Amino acid sequence: MSKTIQLSLVIPGILLFVLLFAMFPAVLVPDSLDSSLQFHWAKGFSSIHSYINGLWSGYSFQYFSGKTELSFWEQIGSSFFVTFTYMIIGAVVGMTLGIILGVYFAVSRAVWLKRILELTSVFPDFVIVLLLQFLIVFIASETGIVIFQVASFSTDDPAVALPLISTIIIPAIYMIRNVALHMSHTLTEDYINFAKARGLGKTYIVFYHALPNVLPFVKADLHKFMGILFGNLFIFEYLYNLNGVTLLVFSNAFAYEGYQYSLVVNGILTLLLLYAIIYALLKIVVFGWEKVFVR
Repeated sequence: MSKTIQLSLVIPGILLFVLLFAMFPAVLVPDSLDSSLQFHWAKGFSSIHSYINGLWSGYSFQYFSGKTELSFWEQIGSSFFVTFTYMIIGAVVGMTLGIILGVYFAVSRAVWLKRILELTSVFPDFVIVLLLQFLIVFIASETGIVIFQVASFSTDDPAVALPLISTIIIPAIYMIRNVALHMSHTLTEDYINFAKARGLGKTYIVFYHALPNVLPFVKADLHKFMGILFGNLFIFEYLYNLNGVTLLVFSNAFAYEGYQYSLVVNGILTLLLLYAIIYALLKIVVFGWEKVFVR
């Protein structure tokens, strides 16, 4: 099956999945007598029908924030920019640092560094965010110096440094472990021993013999890397009070009139678009690494 045919099947399949996935809050309705959840499939499929019909009239791109009716197209631009900025910087810088430090950890004999890496890797993402915020608050209480803002208090005064550090650290930890593991295994291969026997330098062997055979594993694990980056996006935006895509969707998914199916569908599709753009850019970054180090 050609890639064109596969793509023509995948895109409708993704759209169908989003439409079905977003309808479940509309399907699961508490019973008025005992508050138990009941399935009302007709209501869910009615939401899909209304959304498709509303595409032509533009009604599917209107939503309520409280009691104020807003246009999705007018609001999503700034939210898209916020989420994209933090995610792309975290992805590119986190991957780059992860590859460099992963190589270093594989050849380093500093056991204590590896222990610190193993310790931090077991922390959930939201714990890392809270620890960073607690550290800033602790330093401020002890010294009176506020190094970074712990959260955004308004759109005019957003937190920048600490959210960026978080988006870099979280994916970088995974990449460091991944690269260090594959690099350690690669350095035991016979062709590496042959290169050493030829008298080639350690740095040359690591970057021009071992690393080119590690980069395919990095490319194969891009979806896992992206999953870590996007997995706790809502928690990340909520804790830092960033007006990104997930905060826009989840804070307005249930308005005073009830569940806003159209807003959730549009938000998920926006996140999928973000995922595709960042994934493509990361593949370009890996391609750049291969061009530099693959002989």
